[in-house]
Amino acid sequence: MSTQDDYDKLTPEEREIRDKADRQREAEEQAGNADCFQRNSIQTTLALPYSWKQTLQDVDVVVPVPKGTRARDLVVVISKKKLHVGLKGKDPIMAGDPCQDIKVEESTWTLG
Repeated sequence: MSTQDDYDKLTPEEREIRDKADRQREAEEQAGNADCFQRNSIQTTLALPYSWKQTLQDVDVVVPVPKGTRARDLVVVISKKKLHVGLKGKDPIMAGDPCQDIKVEESTWTLG
């Protein structure tokens, strides 16, 4: 039986308790890893030039780039133990070793 099946059988009150516990666990995990990219980053400034958010399943990293930047202007490296984003010919905006291995086959990047 899947976890979703178990969840579907819970009463609304039980779901609320479980959701609260899941949110607490996520917050604790994020607090424990909050400086992971910063600690391993090449960047040395106090303010990070990127932002990120994490759930139990996903990590989303948002790296601002200058207006008019095209995909071909970027260097994006996503490997099992490395995440690197920068403009060609410039210092990286973000580069480092994440705390957990990256699932490369499940990773994507977009320019928006």
